[in-house]
Amino acid sequence: MHGQLLGWLAVLAYLAAEALAIAGLFRSRAGAAAPAALAVGLVLQFEDLHVRARALGSVPYRTLAGSMSLFGWMLAVAYLMLLFRHRERSIGPFLIPFVVLFSVAALLVPFPPSSPRPDTQGPLFALHVTLAILGYAAFTLSFVLSVLYLVQSRQIRRARTGLLFARLPALEAIGRLNRTAVSIGLTSLLVSVVFGALWAQRFWTSLADAKILWAVFTVAVYGFLLWMDRRGWKGQRVALLSIAGFGLVLFSYTVVNIYLTRAHTFR
Repeated sequence: MHGQLLGWLAVLAYLAAEALAIAGLFRSRAGAAAPAALAVGLVLQFEDLHVRARALGSVPYRTLAGSMSLFGWMLAVAYLMLLFRHRERSIGPFLIPFVVLFSVAALLVPFPPSSPRPDTQGPLFALHVTLAILGYAAFTLSFVLSVLYLVQSRQIRRARTGLLFARLPALEAIGRLNRTAVSIGLTSLLVSVVFGALWAQRFWTSLADAKILWAVFTVAVYGFLLWMDRRGWKGQRVALLSIAGFGLVLFSYTVVNIYLTRAHTFR
């Protein structure tokens, strides 16, 4: 019950951050307070994750509810990393709703405590999963930025930007934000795969698992995207490939976890 309360208080803080971010599109002083509200939500949700961990006797994200909660938390972290790097607060109203969505979903999904297994404990496992979810969170932000890029580009071509999209960063700035998001996601997922392989050697007889194959495939796609971006790919091609890459992330996080792997199921 205590954890649920902390989780809902975190959601309220995120909603406050969203309201301030929207207000910041019209009054910059209001938008300046949005990161502080987001940080309050991060602290509250972190404590909620601690409560989940104590109830499970292991890391909280071995269950679907805990995984979604950490995903929402990591989305907020990844957004603050982008904000710190690029100082672009105007993208907040489009990114923070995803933090709210996953955080609320984590509170609504049933959370039955169960006994931990040896292969879901230890710091290496915790680092592996944490970095994987950070990577997925960064790729989610890349997806949102890519959609914004395509919409903004279309509105500019039609000379119909409107007040809302006129407040967005320039297309070049959105492209830089997307590049940073992909870089964070790619680095996190790549290191996660390495840690996961080291961890799996202790418990598995073979690394032939659908989740590993999809993770490697995802790393290859985003690695190709980043490589081509640095070699001159710009604009819509990068945005479309980012959106396609996010399709791989969704497939891996849902279908692969639920149906195609036995070792990476939520339990």
